[in-house]
Amino acid sequence: MKKYLFVFVLVLVAMVSTVSLASANGGPHGGYSATTDACAGCHRAHTAPGPRLLLANSTYDLCVTCHGSAGAGANTNVDDGLYLSSRDDAPGGANGDVGATNTPDNAPLLGGGFVNYGLTAVSSTHNADGTTAAAWGNGVNRGVTANLAAGNLSCASCHDPHGSPNYRILKATINGNAVAVQQVDEGAAKDYDTEQWGTGMSSVCAACHSAYHVTTGGSGSDPVVAASGGYAHDIDMNYSYGGANVNPEAIGFGGYTLPLAETAPAFGRVVCSTCHMSHGTAAQMSGFAAGSYDPFGPGLGAGAIPSGDSALLRLDNRGVCEVCHQK
Repeated sequence: MKKYLFVFVLVLVAMVSTVSLASANGGPHGGYSATTDACAGCHRAHTAPGPRLLLANSTYDLCVTCHGSAGAGANTNVDDGLYLSSRDDAPGGANGDVGATNTPDNAPLLGGGFVNYGLTAVSSTHNADGTTAAAWGNGVNRGVTANLAAGNLSCASCHDPHGSPNYRILKATINGNAVAVQQVDEGAAKDYDTEQWGTGMSSVCAACHSAYHVTTGGSGSDPVVAASGGYAHDIDMNYSYGGANVNPEAIGFGGYTLPLAETAPAFGRVVCSTCHMSHGTAAQMSGFAAGSYDPFGPGLGAGAIPSGDSALLRLDNRGVCEVCHQK
């Protein structure tokens, strides 16, 4: 009996240790004790109004009870794309927050917002409310959509609410694909308005938009790449701001900057999130950049996007190109 009890204790210790390691971002997401109260913050065992025993009707509705515009449980307001340290009783660690002393009140979140970005309605967003079933380039050519493996898109499609070793509790498996994003230079004092991620950030986007994750050097002129939907910009490429160009992350161009993934010894790498916001953007498209612009005649040109859709780009029109290329 003592032998079996000893083995049980070892297994229990191993399980608790594993859970603790799984929590990258603290708070209610991971690192649970044997008598945690965190389960009751999101689930009801017998009277849940939502699937998976959730306290809300959907995953998105549950997440925004803390992270929404009217939420009070988290400083990250993903509805409006703002960091609100004013929500904390004592900035730097109250209400289960790990502390975000590197982020000022009302700072715009690096990932944008689902409804607004700052005070402006988004022009493009990932609809995480359960209404999106397919993704562009999901195992098919660029410009074509295919259904997601795990059903409609929700917050939990990309984030693990129970903790993860990845940056920002990003899931280790998204859409059936392995994802690994290292968190760098951050520690306990979180920074929500500047990048703190390594080069693996593109693996998050590539999990659903695989055809757009082109890493071939010179892919802008590669006919093999073109066969999958057109020529494409190289992703996960080293960026060097030698010559006349300046650092697009620290100095930028015309007052605008873009985040680069951290890596050594190079200056940084251009990843999907360098140009695109993961939640939503309020960038505006006009002139040549408008989706309805067709230099060859009326209507949508080949591969064009609907008018007004900003394709989650961080800056108006094609400012993301100019900040790096500085022509």
